[in-house]
Amino acid sequence: MNILGLVLFALVLGVALKKLGSEGEDLIRFFNSLNEATMVLVSWIMCSATLPSMMKCIEENNGVDKRISRFILPIGATVNMDGAAIFQCVAAVFIAQLNNVELNAGQIFTILVTATASSVGAAGVPAGGVLTIAIILEAIGLPTHDLSLILAVDWIVDRTTTVVNVEGDALGAGILHHLNQKATKKGEQELTEVKVEAIPNCKSEEETSPLVTHQNPPGPVANAPELESKESVL
Repeated sequence: MNILGLVLFALVLGVALKKLGSEGEDLIRFFNSLNEATMVLVSWIMCSATLPSMMKCIEENNGVDKRISRFILPIGATVNMDGAAIFQCVAAVFIAQLNNVELNAGQIFTILVTATASSVGAAGVPAGGVLTIAIILEAIGLPTHDLSLILAVDWIVDRTTTVVNVEGDALGAGILHHLNQKATKKGEQELTEVKVEAIPNCKSEEETSPLVTHQNPPGPVANAPELESKESVL
C-alpha cells in the first residue's frame, strides 16, 4: 500500500525514460497506448461523461467561444480537481479524528501537499478519488482499512465534488472569454479612433504635376466660334 512511493517511482522513471531519448521512446509509447486503451474501456462503461456535456452547456447556454472552451475545459478536467482535493483533505481529517489521532502542523501540511498533487493525477472516473485518499493516509501514518467508511458515502459525495470541479472550469472559461471580448473591443476602438492630421500647404495649388488631370471649372463654357472670333480680333 505504499502508493506514494509508487507515484514517486513512476515520476522518476518517466524522467529517466525522457533522458534516454530514442531508446526510451518504445517504452513511453507502450505506456501511452496502455493509458489510451484504459480510457477507451472506461468510455465504454461510462455513457453520462462530464467533459462533452460541460462543453455543450458552456458553448450553447453561456455563449463561450469554442476556441476558448475547447482549450480550457480539457486542461481543467485534468488539472483543476479542487473539489476532489477538498474531499480528500476532509476525509483524511475525518479518519484521523475517528482514530483519535491528533494531527500536528507537519501532518496537516503533508495532507495539503499530497491532496493537491494526487488530485491533479486522479482519474476522471467515479470513485477515482478514493484511491488517492489511501496515498494521503499512508503518508501521514493512518490506517487505510477505514476507507470502507468513505466508500459507503462516496456515491453521493462524488457528485458534489464533480459539481465543484465543473463550476471552477466553467468560471475559468467564462472569465477568459470576457477578458478576450474586452481586449478585442478595445483593439477595435483604438483602430476606429486613429486620426491623421494633415498640414495645409499653400504652395500645393501653384504646383502642378503631369500626373494630375485638371478639369474645367464649373460654369458656362464659351463656344469654339466665339473664341476664334476673339483671337481674330486680337
